[in-house]
Amino acid sequence: MVQIIAVLGGKGGCGKSSCSIGLSYALAEQKKRVLLIDLDEGMRCLDMLLGVSENLLFDVSDATEGRELNSCILPIKDNEDLFLLAAPAEKGMLDINKFALFVRNLSENDFDAVVIDLPAGSDMELYKALPAYTDFLCICNPNAVSVRDAANIGLLLSKADRKGKLVINRYEPYFIKNPVFASLDDIIDQSGLSLIGI
Repeated sequence: MVQIIAVLGGKGGCGKSSCSIGLSYALAEQKKRVLLIDLDEGMRCLDMLLGVSENLLFDVSDATEGRELNSCILPIKDNEDLFLLAAPAEKGMLDINKFALFVRNLSENDFDAVVIDLPAGSDMELYKALPAYTDFLCICNPNAVSVRDAANIGLLLSKADRKGKLVINRYEPYFIKNPVFASLDDIIDQSGLSLIGI
């Protein structure tokens, strides 16, 4: 079975894309063949961050509509085991149910792991559409707005009968003594998610 990891967060700028890229590289360094999928329609950025924008012809909507996968994915120059499937340049191009079926049909012959960089916000229908064995990683910053968003995501994941893990991003040691920022315990308690990394 292909390992599927969905990276999500309530607000833009919390570090979903950076964490998705870092996680993908870490998996590829373990000699896993990894497909990184950008689902942020109209706001895609992974092609720019990975330096492959000039090679982009097709995107995930083309792949879900039946175009051959190998013509849609972009190899990443500095890692032979990492590939990108970019998001559409316009919103509304992607059918969630077709995407979920596409992900389910990826075989171990194609990839060992799939990392999905979800758009900002909460979408229970998307969470429910992804396979039940999907690992959800919620990226949260140590500020009140981001913590509230993580709590909302935790609630939606539980309603969708999915389990999520928490990654706290941009946490600095001086935050511990600064009352403006949430403590680690507060972030974990309020989000309702299990901490997996800082």
